Amino acid sequence: MPGWILSPLAEADLEDIFEYTLSRWGEEQFYVYRDKLTAALNTIALDPEVVGSRSREDLFQGCRIFRVEHHYLVYRRGRDGIEVGRVLHERMNFESQTSGRIFS
Repeated sequence: MPGWILSPLAEADLEDIFEYTLSRWGEEQFYVYRDKLTAALNTIALDPEVVGSRSREDLFQGCRIFRVEHHYLVYRRGRDGIEVGRVLHERMNFESQTSGRIFS
């Protein structure tokens, strides 16, 4: 089964999202959102071009995005599944948040 790998930036994004969700909305919503994000990661790992994903070659070569409520998974195909570079809120400037090196 194809898997997914998080870049250090994506890991930090998720930590921030989870901390905010827990402090703002509580433990129950934390688990709900965590499960939605995990399900989305598994979905795009199985089919990186799943309905609802979009190509964003303007950000970097091979880039695709997939929306999960108010966040977007920013990823590309890798050797063993997908590589997630960032997890960005819909209000963020994707160009500035993906410029430079996002994969280690």
